[in-house]
Amino acid sequence: MSGSGKHGAGAVPRLLRMEQLDNARWGAVETRDESVAGVFVYAVRTTNVFCRPGCAARRPLRRNVEFFLTPADAAARGYRACQRCHPDEARAHEPAVAAVIAVCRELERADAKSVAEIAHDAGYSERQLRRSFSEIVGVTMSDYRRAHRAARTRAALREGTSVTDAVIESGYGSFRGFYEHAGAQLGMTPRRYRDGARGEHLRYTAITTPIGVVMAACTQRGVCAVRIGPDEAALEKDVAAEFPLATIERDDAGLVDVASVLAGAVRGEADPTVLPLDVAGTAFQVRVWEALRQIPSGETRTYSEVAVQIGAPTAVRAVASACAANRAALTIPCHRVVRSDGSLGGYRWGIEAKAALLSVEAAGS
Repeated sequence: MSGSGKHGAGAVPRLLRMEQLDNARWGAVETRDESVAGVFVYAVRTTNVFCRPGCAARRPLRRNVEFFLTPADAAARGYRACQRCHPDEARAHEPAVAAVIAVCRELERADAKSVAEIAHDAGYSERQLRRSFSEIVGVTMSDYRRAHRAARTRAALREGTSVTDAVIESGYGSFRGFYEHAGAQLGMTPRRYRDGARGEHLRYTAITTPIGVVMAACTQRGVCAVRIGPDEAALEKDVAAEFPLATIERDDAGLVDVASVLAGAVRGEADPTVLPLDVAGTAFQVRVWEALRQIPSGETRTYSEVAVQIGAPTAVRAVASACAANRAALTIPCHRVVRSDGSLGGYRWGIEAKAALLSVEAAGS
């Protein structure tokens, strides 16, 4: 695994998402890089087996692979150890590799020490440890820490934790740090989105509901689009146009749980915000969308109230624009935002659908 982690003068600092870290890990699997054994293991969904990065077994397809920090993590998810590379057996490592592995485990903690403290404890100069870490892991120590903070944040939000608690529990020192780093990492990067989702593998499903056809498209990380409309073919074309360079296939069986949640949401019987998201947005849009996901079913907020909630009380119009830019209906419940006078305002998927959703949610609350 290799990567300098540098950027040119004047460039926007790189905000690493777990996807990028996983790409570095996948590079080690492809090259069977045994030097990173102990940093992570990878598991193959189709065989239910987990391996060391240097395993000599036939390489799996990338879309069937997920990564775990330790063999115990993989085993806890139901995977069994490979009988060829024996990833669950303890092995000795060179001192530099052993130090990097220990640093990885420390940086994965919400209360991780500073890099200077970690280097001192490991018996290395900070510069030397940073260099060894980047050479072995493929990303910088700072980026590795940020990726895991973002992953903890995303997991906390999926479990229904408030944004405030997620910020504290994930190890961010402030809301500004959260929105500057985690906010941009919670979904598909804007660059990847603007590039037509090149290299993404999207699956989708569609269901017929009282408010029309509801179509959901998902990446391996979460829901990236939810559309509502009368014409399924038109929705399919819309999703294909939004992600023109992605591989898209229908998978009703694989997304049955997603379909079930969305069907229940339309009836006011399920919480669509439990679904993990993989959406692209600016830091401000993400702040708004996360605030919308905190509005309980059966309740509404005004655009002004949302602006106050995210700490930008004068940005009412920007909040309205972020709601209009939402491409994941229901999972980001922008239908729960109304005007100050109580009128419904707009809704990307039709005012009738918005009224119907609010009606069933109010009845079920």
